[in-house]
Amino acid sequence: MKTMNTLKTLVLLAAMAVFFGGCKEKIEGELGTPFDKVKGMEGTWELTRFSQIDLNNPVLEERDLSEFYLVEGVTPLRLIFNGADNSYSVEITEGKNYFGNGGTWSFDDPKYPSFLLLNDGINEFEFELGKVVREFDTTLEIDLRRGCESGGTLTETVIYHFEFTRK
Repeated sequence: MKTMNTLKTLVLLAAMAVFFGGCKEKIEGELGTPFDKVKGMEGTWELTRFSQIDLNNPVLEERDLSEFYLVEGVTPLRLIFNGADNSYSVEITEGKNYFGNGGTWSFDDPKYPSFLLLNDGINEFEFELGKVVREFDTTLEIDLRRGCESGGTLTETVIYHFEFTRK
C-alpha cells in the first residue's frame, strides 16, 4: 500500500513539474539589426601576441613565441583592412610573414563567417576566426592551421595563434 501511495505522489509531483515548467514567460522584442562584419574588420590591427599549439603533443601545449615578432623599438606586424574595396596590406619588419604582401580579403560566408580569407594574387591564406569582430571590438584573434601531407592525406600538426589590437 505504501508503495502505491509513494508512486501516486511521485506521478503527481512529476505532473506538477511538467505543468509549471511549461509556464515560462514569453520573450518579446527584436534582436536589432546585425552588425556590419566588413566594418568590424576595417582599420589597422597590430600584433600583440603570437603563440604555437603543437597538435602532436598529447597535452596540446601552447607556447608563447611573441618574441619573434615583438621586438622593443620596432613596430610590430600590422594588418590593414580596407572595407571599401576589400583590400589589405601587411607591414612587417620582424618574424615570418604568413599573410602575403597584401591583396584582397573576404570571409568564407559573408553572413556567418568562420574564416578570414586573404589572397595576395599568388597564394590564398585561410585563417580561422576566434570570433567575428564588431566595429567597437578592440581585439582580433585568428588561427592558422598547418599540417603535413602524406599519401594524399593532410594531417594537421600545428596551430599558429595571432592576437591583434585595433590601432
